[in-house]
Amino acid sequence: MGKGYHSKSPEEFRNYLKEIGKENKKSRWRQIVMIIDLVLIILIFYLGFKALNPGSFSDRSQSQKQVVDGYPVYLSLSREEDDAYQGYFLFIENQTKDLIVMPKPNWEMEFRITTRDGNLCHSEIPEFEQRKIPNNAKGFLYHSISKTKLWNLNEVCRKEIFDEDASIFRSKFKSLDLGFYAQMIIQTENRRYVFPIKQKPFKKP
Repeated sequence: MGKGYHSKSPEEFRNYLKEIGKENKKSRWRQIVMIIDLVLIILIFYLGFKALNPGSFSDRSQSQKQVVDGYPVYLSLSREEDDAYQGYFLFIENQTKDLIVMPKPNWEMEFRITTRDGNLCHSEIPEFEQRKIPNNAKGFLYHSISKTKLWNLNEVCRKEIFDEDASIFRSKFKSLDLGFYAQMIIQTENRRYVFPIKQKPFKKP
């Protein structure tokens, strides 16, 4: 005979139904506890990974904002796809009541490409066109760099700037170990400001 209830007593039948109800409640609680445990494990892994890889979950397309001579400034990657050039926007916020002209004459500026270890691969002076930024508005200065120029750098730099082994099968976690830094440097009369962006490697040209 199959498993289950076989008594004909109503009292025993009621007790049997109560036991089934208790088992169902226990089973639901076990499932809830397992889900909570799973969520906690995922949270612990996330916090650990974030601690070991600071910036992995932040916006990689722009630098931190800094105040230069009273103006909030940050560097941002151009989102336009270009096989030959990589563009950069230096955004400047004018929170004053007056129109301003940027860059300021006393700003000495430099654009750099470095390895993850800080080794300098390329440096150049950006040639910015002067721009007028109205009061309470945000403007930008634009700079671009030739990918061919970067491809002709030494082997150590080229391996970090370009992913020569790129493929659709590459692990996303492995790709976190790849990359380089683009930096815009502003030297004022009183201080030196560095605006870094960690970039993913370019595809092999």
